[in-house]
Parts: sequence; structure tokens; C-alpha cells
Amino acid sequence: MLLSSLVACTGAKQAKLADAISQSAALCDEKRFSEAMTVCSEAEELAQSLDDQYSLGIIYRTMAHISNATYGFSDEIRYLNQSSEAFKSADKPYNRLYVDFEKGLACYNSGDYASAEKVYRNVLFRAHESADTLLEAQCLSAYAALSVEIAEPDPTFAIEMLSRVSSELKCPLNSSDLGILAYAYSLIGQEDEAERMAIASYRAASDAAEKAKADFRLYQVRSRAGKDTDALRSLESVMEYSNSVEMASLRKSVASSRRDYLDQQHNLTRHRLSSARLMAAFLICAFIAIVFALVGYIRYRRLEAEKALAEEKAETEKYIGIAEDLQSKLKTASRRLPSEKHLSIAKFDMLERLCEQYYIYEGTSNLQDKILKEVKTVIDGLRSDPKMIAGLELMLDRNCDEVVSRLRKQIPKLKEDDIKLYIFAASGFSSTTISTILEKEKGVIYNRIWRLKNKISTSEAIDRDDFLRFINA
Repeated sequence: MLLSSLVACTGAKQAKLADAISQSAALCDEKRFSEAMTVCSEAEELAQSLDDQYSLGIIYRTMAHISNATYGFSDEIRYLNQSSEAFKSADKPYNRLYVDFEKGLACYNSGDYASAEKVYRNVLFRAHESADTLLEAQCLSAYAALSVEIAEPDPTFAIEMLSRVSSELKCPLNSSDLGILAYAYSLIGQEDEAERMAIASYRAASDAAEKAKADFRLYQVRSRAGKDTDALRSLESVMEYSNSVEMASLRKSVASSRRDYLDQQHNLTRHRLSSARLMAAFLICAFIAIVFALVGYIRYRRLEAEKALAEEKAETEKYIGIAEDLQSKLKTASRRLPSEKHLSIAKFDMLERLCEQYYIYEGTSNLQDKILKEVKTVIDGLRSDPKMIAGLELMLDRNCDEVVSRLRKQIPKLKEDDIKLYIFAASGFSSTTISTILEKEKGVIYNRIWRLKNKISTSEAIDRDDFLRFINA
């Protein structure tokens, strides 16, 4: 009797566990990640009580996917390690192998290239030993991508890896693989082959997002080959995809305008000198006085021009610094699948490319004003475009357990300007970035943030400590 009761109880737990695993997967598909994590935690307790290591492996893998979707790469790696150990205990080497590969991708996404390389090497050996051609090909492609992204790229190694995929494993190269090949050939100076591969990458692209990535590879290849016009044309295509708007025509550069002005002054001086030669001797002293006055004026104008140039450079560096600040806070969004990207968040993907373009051409005539203009466009969007603010709010909610939604609900009296300030501060933007976006002095921003903290701390909000934690960090 007792034995039958135990069997019945165990069977009920197993059914409940299977139900929870299925429910968590469905919630993930619906992007209800907080609820999915709660269900996974309940399922974890059930699986541990049953010592069901296989189910634990599935649960931890689901929790890792949730962490990836919410930008928690360190948590993702931790859960993948737990999943791998659970599958090892359950004697499921196939499942463990794929989880270990996902761990390599997670390390790569988090910027831990050394750990990613170590995992890739291990997975490649095991995939080859188990004759898993598909996983071996996937791992080789990932390894090739890593080898051109590290501080000291190894393009030859990347080419060898992708050659194995196509020749030995007979797996076709996709658009991304061809783009990596193009960049690798560019790094070793084979410009014609790099161009050919970049064009092949573009032709193999199946949607707008892949075409944009292929355009960026074309930009990298042509930029390194010195084809500045073609490179900028490819970069414009990437920007068009990111912004979904037509690019404005190029403004006349400030440096060019300044040169035109000085040329006009030079011509004016020459004309005056020519006229002075016809004057009588008694006008010589007056002419000299005019020349000295003119030289002084030109010198004054030159000093003014140098001062304006210095101010322009300082403004440019400030905006580039702000662009890097924004990009560093929103970089994780660029690692999401294109189909999952919010339009407002996706606009920040090209900030890193704009910064790279700035440092490549800094101090040359090739630095186009439209690059700085594009950075200012993003900042102006953050200042006035509700869609971009909504994008930041969406990312914060995904990252931080609906923190902005809870703030709106628990403190409904907060003004929309206070909500916007909270979003910027909680996103980790520097005081320089916020003051530029809001067009206020830093002292004003400090005071506003202090008053906002006071409003939150004196409110009756249940989660006020949690709200304060995000803007105190």
C-alpha cells in the first residue's frame, strides 16, 4: 500500500514537472521572460526532488536562454555550466555537447574571447569524434568569426576554418560566413578576393538585415583597399537600413568654407596691392598703413578661425565620446537576432561604426560632416523622438524586471520629464551625455536627479528601494 502511494506521488510529480517544462518553453516563445523564469525555478525544485538530471539539464538550458534574451550573459554562462553538468550526470553526451557550444557563443557575446576559444577547441574535438558534421561546421564558423574579432586577428586561420566547412564537411557557406571570408582576405591584403567574397555575401543575403551586414563587410573591405567613395557608399546603405530614412545630402564642410573665405581675403589683398602701384608716391605711407591694417585683420581672422576650429574639434570629440557612451550601454542589443530588435534600439548599432570611421579618417579631408551629423541625429532623437525613448524604456524593462513600468504604476504622479530623466540615469548614461541630450548644465542635471531620488524615496511605492538602486549604481 505504501509502495503504491509512493509510486503514485512520484508519477504525479513527474507529470507536473513535464507540464512546467512545457509551460516555460511556451512563455519564452511569448517573450514573457519573468514568468518563464518563475516557472523554471519551480520546475528546478521538482526535478531536484526527483533527482531527474536530464530534466534539470533542460531547465537550466531554458534559464540560460532567458538570460540571453534579457542581456544577462554572465547568468547565461552560469546556467549553461549547470546544464552541462546535469546532462553529464544523466549520461546525455549529445545534449551536453550542444550546451557546451552555446556556452562558447555566450562567452564570445560577453567579450571573453579567451574562454570562447577554449570552448570552441573542446567542442570541435568532441564533435569530430562523434561524427556530428553539422555541429562541427557551426563551431568552425563561430571560431572563424572569433579569429577576426580578437585584438590580434588571425585571418589565415579564419580562411582555413571556413575552407574546412565547405570542402571537407561539404556544408554551404552562408552570407555571414562569406562576409567573414571577405574581411579575412582584406586583412591579408588580397583585395580582389576580398571584394569578390563581399559581393558574394551580399548576393547570398536572404533579408534586409543580412544585406545590411553584407554592406558593412563591403564597407570594411573597400575602406581598407582605399576605395573611399565606394566604402562610404556601402556605409550609407548600412545607415539607411538602420534609420529607415533617406540620408541627407552632404553639407559643405566648415573647413572648406574657411578655406574659401581665406582665398577671398587673399584675392582682395592682391587686388588692393595692384591698385596701390598706380597711386602716387605721396600715397605710399597711406598704402603701407592699409597693408599693415589688412595684415593685422587677416591675422585676427586667422586666430578667430583657429579658435573656431578648436571649438569645433572639442564639440566633435564630445559628441564622439557621447556616442561611445551610448554605444557601450546599448551594445548588447546589437547581439540580438535582427528579428528581435526594437527599431529604436537598432538605431544605435551604427554608433560603433561611426566612431570607427571617425578615428580612421580623423585629420584628413575624408572625414565627412555627415558622420558627426548622424551622431547628432541620434542624440536629437533621444531628446525629442518618443520612439527612441520608448526603445530605451523597453530595453530597461527587459533587462531590469519591468522597472520603468513598475515605476509608472507605483508613482503615477511623476511627470513625464521625470520618467525620461529616470530612464537616462537608469540606462547608465554619464552626466555629460544626459546634460547634452536635455540641453542643460551638469549642475542642473545633478539637482534634478537629486530631486527625483527624493520624490521616489518619500513615495509610498513598494519597490522604491529597487527604483533607487538603478539610478544610484
